[in-house]
Amino acid sequence: MSMLIVSDFDGTLIDDLGSIPYSTVGLIDKLRRNGHKFAVATGRCLKSVLDYNKDFCFMDYIISSNGAYIYDTSLKKAIYKKNLLITNVRKIVKKYIDRSIIYVTDHNVWHLLSKNSAYEEDFDVIREKDYNSFFSNNKDNIYKIELYFKSIQDAKDCMSDLDKMNLKICANLQIDGSRYIVEVTHQEVNKLQGVIKVSKKVKCSLDEVIAFGDGYNDITLLKNVGYGIALSNALDDVKKIAYDVTLDNNNKGVEEYLIKHFSK
Repeated sequence: MSMLIVSDFDGTLIDDLGSIPYSTVGLIDKLRRNGHKFAVATGRCLKSVLDYNKDFCFMDYIISSNGAYIYDTSLKKAIYKKNLLITNVRKIVKKYIDRSIIYVTDHNVWHLLSKNSAYEEDFDVIREKDYNSFFSNNKDNIYKIELYFKSIQDAKDCMSDLDKMNLKICANLQIDGSRYIVEVTHQEVNKLQGVIKVSKKVKCSLDEVIAFGDGYNDITLLKNVGYGIALSNALDDVKKIAYDVTLDNNNKGVEEYLIKHFSK
């Protein structure tokens, strides 16, 4: 039986240094040659994941921006796109521009829309100074917003405020060390919906999906597939709903579970 294997990226497939073990890539490639498919489901934008696929192609699909932009690596094109309404982007940015660090992404790079650059060191970022010009040039090309806060209470207050604004959005809370991040996508977008679209394309039921994750934006996905696997470094809420728990991301957790599963 062919299966669809899906993995979150940060904190799951890659280690804390941003690397994927060669043995993990090799195992995934072997499983693909045996008829299985492999997809990454991540909050990252497409390009930062696609860069890992350049030298050795081992990903069949990339479900980026939490499902807002899905890319077929063999066809080299997007098979699904769902951008945020630009009016909603403007409202959110206007409300939080002085209260948080704000990033928005197209499918290639992150754009910084805040005065503070404290979080710019982790990835390629374009600093936007003329917000109106940026919005005018990207009306249909913004797939995700990230709002960074210094406390979990501020992040939760933001989630509550966004709910009261009654926008057509989906908001998730993510915790990255001492950073509390509210992720915003279109209301029809999440990782599970992205996996459903890919599973239909490869003619695979959700019962035949193995999914790995560690964060809040993985919970809905892990709960609704045949094998939802949490890494040992995952949040407790993720572990509680998981089918099983494997090793952490620094000890090849994804690889360890795949070996165990496919050796049965």
